[in-house]
Amino acid sequence: MKENKNKNLHGAKGIETLDNMVNALYERGYITLYKKNYSIAEPGYPNKQFKFQYIIGFQNNEQWILHHTTSIRDRINCQQWHSEHIKLLNRNVKRAYIVVPDDLSEEEKHKASNYNKNIVNKKIYSAIDGVLPFGIIYTMIERKAALLLSRGKAHASLGLHFETKLTYTMRDQQNFDRWKYNPETSVGYLYPLFLDIVNKLCLDKEKVIAIDATSDISKLPSGGSPKTDVLLYIKTENGIETHTFSCKRSSSSWVSVHEYTADAFADVLNPADNRLRELLYTFQQAGGARGMGEEKAEEMLICMEKYLVQLSRWVIGGAGGEGDSSTQWAEYIITLDERNNHYSIHTVDEYIEECIRQNVKGQFGTLFRWTYPSGGKGKRIQLKGKIV
Repeated sequence: MKENKNKNLHGAKGIETLDNMVNALYERGYITLYKKNYSIAEPGYPNKQFKFQYIIGFQNNEQWILHHTTSIRDRINCQQWHSEHIKLLNRNVKRAYIVVPDDLSEEEKHKASNYNKNIVNKKIYSAIDGVLPFGIIYTMIERKAALLLSRGKAHASLGLHFETKLTYTMRDQQNFDRWKYNPETSVGYLYPLFLDIVNKLCLDKEKVIAIDATSDISKLPSGGSPKTDVLLYIKTENGIETHTFSCKRSSSSWVSVHEYTADAFADVLNPADNRLRELLYTFQQAGGARGMGEEKAEEMLICMEKYLVQLSRWVIGGAGGEGDSSTQWAEYIITLDERNNHYSIHTVDEYIEECIRQNVKGQFGTLFRWTYPSGGKGKRIQLKGKIV
């Protein structure tokens, strides 16, 4: 009796998690429609007998149906029946997915994976297009929505949504309850990511009372964006501690990561090094290493050797620069590899070491390529980096 009650509660918690995920995607504008408890009738019959837990819609009117389960059993044939008829009756529905928790037991994970492989490899006839965990489904919806946006808008939106995703993950009450109390009924939202972060922070669940997070970080005094994307609050018996995170999506291309005046570079690296300041001015005016001339470019290379770590910490985490060190400088870098939906969490120094290990080579012996922003030649220096 108790076992059945727990199973029902576990299922209800999973639907609650799916509801939160779909609502978050709707709020960010990735989907234009979502409806819970979708149903449709066969023409000529009064009862809407074909049902799925959710239907979502995109900008091009394409629709997907989603159904959550915590266990792959024979009853999945029921969802097969429903999805087949829904697709026939509503031609906008192009995809049907079964959504499972990110952190299934090994037995259930094996069942879900095998069923999904049978679908993909066409070993079974299936009106369902996949059996996938929350994290994968979330990313698939993101990518589908991004394809319908302009390239620039899509990139910016994906970046912002990564921050929102992390914030929701760390604020999710089911995640906290599962970590602290280990109830059998909690499912959680991207729980493996939550667990990786609390483990990285070496949090003691006996002492932590609550966890909260926000991506609403104040602008820097200059008006620029801080390196912190997500601010985490840990409430313990002794008060509240904070941790700061910068969120990055891995990229093989060089992307803009830093932009300041030559004076700002000199003031952060060493205000008393007049030759460094002169060389930075020269680069700023020239707009590139070639424009500096071979002799000065070589001198810049030698000069920067003294400031490699300092520069990297400032560019990556904001250390030594403007802003509040406790809320606007990033302690940790979280990178998402979209090819496999894998997250990596590093301290800033660990991230610098990882860049070196992966043989990231910029200019002047640094991890960055040096240039100038559009319309900013002679006024500002821009650095580009690879997100590893």
